[in-house]
Amino acid sequence: MDNNYRLPTGKEIIFILIAFIITMFVVVIYLGLPIQIALLLIWFIIIIVGLKIGYSYNQLQAGLCKGIYEGMEAILVMISIGALIGTWIASGIVPSIIYAGLHIISPTFFLVTAFVICIITSLATGTSFGSAGTAGIAMIGIGTSFGLPLPLVAGAVISGCYVGDKMSPLSDTTVMTASLSRVDLFDHIKSMSFVSIPSVIITLILFGIANFTVSSKEGSLAQAEKAMGQLSDQFNISGWMAVPLIIVIILLALKVPSVPVILFGSLMGALWSVWFQGIPFVESIKILYRGNDISSGISFIDNLLNRGGITFML
Repeated sequence: MDNNYRLPTGKEIIFILIAFIITMFVVVIYLGLPIQIALLLIWFIIIIVGLKIGYSYNQLQAGLCKGIYEGMEAILVMISIGALIGTWIASGIVPSIIYAGLHIISPTFFLVTAFVICIITSLATGTSFGSAGTAGIAMIGIGTSFGLPLPLVAGAVISGCYVGDKMSPLSDTTVMTASLSRVDLFDHIKSMSFVSIPSVIITLILFGIANFTVSSKEGSLAQAEKAMGQLSDQFNISGWMAVPLIIVIILLALKVPSVPVILFGSLMGALWSVWFQGIPFVESIKILYRGNDISSGISFIDNLLNRGGITFML
C-alpha cells in the first residue's frame, strides 16, 4: 500500500476552514441555494487538498464512505425523533406538557416560572429558536404586564430555551453531538447534566432573588390563560398524555436501545392521537411521516406545533 501521504498542516486546515465558511455563506445566504450544494463544493475542495498531501482519490472516497457509515446512527435516531415529535404533538402529549408549564405561572416568582416553562417547552419540542419565538414571546408579554424589566424576562426566556434544547433527546444538535463523539445519546445527556443541573439551580436562585429586588406592579395572567385556552380548544388535554412519556423514559432508563424505544414511542403517539384526539388511524401514520400540520388561525399554536415527522428531519 502506498503510504506517501502526510497530515495536513495548520495552514492547510485553516484554508479548508475559511473555504468552508465562504462557500457556505455564498451558496446558502447569498445565492439562496440548498446547503447540500455547498457541501458538495466543499468536498471538491477537500479532494484537492487531500491529493496535494499525498492521498489517492480511492483513499479519500473510502474516508468519505467511512464518515457516512459512522454518521448513520445519528441519522436513524433523528428520523425516529422526527416521527416521535410529529405524533406526540398530534396526540396532545406535547401540548399537555406546555399546558402544564403555563399552569404553574406565578406573579411572585415569574422569572423563575418563565425560566422553567421555557425549559419544559424546549425539552418537549427539541428546539430553542421555536420555543423562544412562541412560548418565549408569551412570557415576554406576561412579564411586561407585571412591570418587570424586559432584559431580565428575555434572559429568563433565552436561558430556559437553550438549557432545554441542549438537554433534549429530541434536539438535532444533541443527537449529532453524541453521534460525532461516538457516545450513546443518553450517556451524552447524562454527562451534560453534571454541568447543566448546577447551572440551572444557580440560575433559579438568581432569578428568584431578582424577582424580589426589581420593582413590579400588579399584572394580569390573561395572556397565559389565553394560551392555555388556545391549547385546550385545539387538543384534548389530559393526564393520560403523560403515559407514553413515562413509558419511554422508563425504557430508556433501563438501557433499552434508543432507536426502537423512540419508534415505539412514536407508535404510542399515533395511537394516542386516534384515541384521544379523534384522528383517523391512517392520518396518524401520515403525521408520523410528514409531521403535524394544523391551521388553527392562532399564531402561537401554529408556529409552535406545526413541526415533526420523518420529512422534517430529512
